[in-house]
Amino acid sequence: MCDGNCMRETAVMTLRMPQGVKRGVERLAARFGHKPAQLGVRLIEEGLRRRDFPQIELRETASGRVAYLGGTRLAIHWITGLVPAKMTAEAFAREYDLTPNRVRAAVAYAQAFPDEIASDREQVEANRRWVAAQAPTPRRRKPARSRRRTIP
Repeated sequence: MCDGNCMRETAVMTLRMPQGVKRGVERLAARFGHKPAQLGVRLIEEGLRRRDFPQIELRETASGRVAYLGGTRLAIHWITGLVPAKMTAEAFAREYDLTPNRVRAAVAYAQAFPDEIASDREQVEANRRWVAAQAPTPRRRKPARSRRRTIP
């Protein structure tokens, strides 16, 4: 999806829309802190992706929009971290009770949008490092003193 850099090379397109749709776009843009034009581009881009990759869902997460295999809790960046590097689409499909075609759809999406998938992986790694840094460091126990009394 557009990360801001894609707006450098733009073309102007004027769209006519019903007043209710316009108000909806303006309200949603205000809610997310975007300009209506930016949100419009994002919504159009997501609509095109849904048409081209119907098995992929884009979901809002704490780290932004992330692509998932539709109807699952499996993020595309996670699937493609395993397929084809560590296992075949068929093996992954068997392991997670999916069809091989759905797994191949995830791989195709990742190939079509490699920068997005790389960014998702980087975000996951940054989150992992942050969580690890929050873990309390184990306190060293002092050696126990001997309570024996010496008898004179």
